[in-house]
Amino acid sequence: MSVKLDLRPLDYVEAESKPVHLGRIAALIILVLFVGVSTITFVYGLVLSRSLRAERLDLQMNIDRMQEQSGRMTAELRRLQAQYQDYGKALAILQRELPSVEFLGVLERALPPGVWLERMSISAGKVAMAGFAFTENDVVSFGRALSEALVVTSVGFPVTTRVRQESGASVRFSLDCSIRDIMSITPATEDDGQVQEVASR
Repeated sequence: MSVKLDLRPLDYVEAESKPVHLGRIAALIILVLFVGVSTITFVYGLVLSRSLRAERLDLQMNIDRMQEQSGRMTAELRRLQAQYQDYGKALAILQRELPSVEFLGVLERALPPGVWLERMSISAGKVAMAGFAFTENDVVSFGRALSEALVVTSVGFPVTTRVRQESGASVRFSLDCSIRDIMSITPATEDDGQVQEVASR
């Protein structure tokens, strides 16, 4: 019978006899890795959240600014539309009334001393006149002077009737003429007409 005796120190013997637990070491490593990954993920999420919050605030500010600009542009567009309508109405009135005003100026220059009007009516593109003259030649001269005006497109043949009046007039006449839209007269045409008038004088 043999007996084995271990004469090494007790601490050395106990340390050598303790088994190594690989499962605990692996669990500890996994725990450390989990804590590290969780910490990194938390920090990244916090930074990303702050960045997204700042971008959201910036985007909201841009939206508010664009809405404000859109409101100003809408108000300006309405103002321009109202102004455009006012200009359209003014232009329509001008196109309707300007030929009449221009014709009255032509009439003042073309009316001879021996002719005076009793009545006159102006409608769209047409003028009807009636009056008295000393002679038929005065009526012809009056019609010729009207036909030379730019605003007048055509002059009809005068209808005359011999009468006897206290003023000495011996001819009653009626005369129709057509007038054009003053907007259709080009500046070059107006200049040519003015040159012709100066040359005729």
